[in-house]
Amino acid sequence: MKLDPLKRGHMPDLAPAEAFAPAGTHVRGWKVKIPGGRPLATPAVENGNVYLGGGFGSYEFYAFRADTGDLAWRYQTEDDGPTAAVVADGRVVFNTESCELEVLTEAGERVWKLWLGDPLLSMPAVADGRVFIAFPDSRGDRRHYLAAFDLHAGRELWRQPIAGELITCPVLADGHVYATCLDGTMGCFDQATGAPLWTEQKNATSSPSVWNGRCYFSERTEEERRTGAGVETQRRERLSRKLSGMGTPTESYLNTTCDADYLDHAKRAAGSAAYRAHEMHDAAVGFAGFKGDMKEYQSAANLGTGHVSGVWAYQGSKPFLAGGRMYTGHGASVHCVEPESHEVLWKKPVRKEEGQVLDAATTPPAVVNGKLFLGTSDGRLLCLSAATGDELWAVTLGEPVLFQPAVVGGRVFVGTGGGTLFGLETGDPADDGWRMWGATPAHNGRPE
Repeated sequence: MKLDPLKRGHMPDLAPAEAFAPAGTHVRGWKVKIPGGRPLATPAVENGNVYLGGGFGSYEFYAFRADTGDLAWRYQTEDDGPTAAVVADGRVVFNTESCELEVLTEAGERVWKLWLGDPLLSMPAVADGRVFIAFPDSRGDRRHYLAAFDLHAGRELWRQPIAGELITCPVLADGHVYATCLDGTMGCFDQATGAPLWTEQKNATSSPSVWNGRCYFSERTEEERRTGAGVETQRRERLSRKLSGMGTPTESYLNTTCDADYLDHAKRAAGSAAYRAHEMHDAAVGFAGFKGDMKEYQSAANLGTGHVSGVWAYQGSKPFLAGGRMYTGHGASVHCVEPESHEVLWKKPVRKEEGQVLDAATTPPAVVNGKLFLGTSDGRLLCLSAATGDELWAVTLGEPVLFQPAVVGGRVFVGTGGGTLFGLETGDPADDGWRMWGATPAHNGRPE
């Protein structure tokens, strides 16, 4: 049973920003400890402000000054768990895990909000005055829907049934809405009308990226292996693509295939520290047993997590395309692939220890100015050359980084799993353009 939202209480005190200047690096900036110490999603940066929810289980949403980390304003939600926000047309848009879509001005004033369903685990997308979001109709038929709402008035424009909650977010491109459900089903809908264009089961494990009429995504595969104890099924993952159309063939990038114990629910339940942490996060907000209308069996079977907090934080091996190349954090490494030839141009390991990779080792990369910015589960922020994968610089943050960074105006902004927000100067003002999760309110990166 969910907690009573009236128990959220007063907004907690917030300590001022502190200087952050790690020894041995050129990186300088600030950090702010968000009350509660909860995992933080990707910040959104617009017009000199950094917009950030207080983490899974919190009732707070903040705006900080991008240059100093000083608090600009804060807002208290009536339900907990703000997702990563998008900023578009002067509006700040996010949903709470339980269970509302919120639209604020950039000054922190509520424009409108809607109770949609319990829980809401994927972030919204925005384009052309419309908000696109998935939700379970918890007060109706309990099915999941993909819907569009008027950004400025909150009026529902259309809704279409889908198989379940989305992986991370809808993706907008070419006048279409692309979506991957927790069970691996991919679909495409018309942005203006909601008309379904195609839906296919692909065992997909990430939201797609769309470039030149093709959908790029990660997919789950399985391989039978003989061991001393007999034959076991090994989960694996690889990059794939298909034309944006019904029944078009899928091409797999076989050279990107890697073992994917992080997609195996049984292995994670037996040995993953992150899995145990998600159990505690769920229990703290009333999801210890009953998971609402999440359809947790879908994510357990396809993604290796059956937790509300686990799906809230899940981004998968989402590929992004830039400059004619494809980049993703895959297993314990970052890959760079040439999309047409399928050649793996470089592969950069990001985890030092050997053995099973039971949890994502890296965030999806933010790709700007010929560089990749990404966080790691062992608490580092990395800047890599997009051309070669060489490490240009690295900073130890001291807390795991679970969500993709934002990179704007020569600064990188990143939240940690321990509830700290960092705003760090990169040393290059041309590092710019990745303003929120997936770069823009469309979440499709910057593929040009």
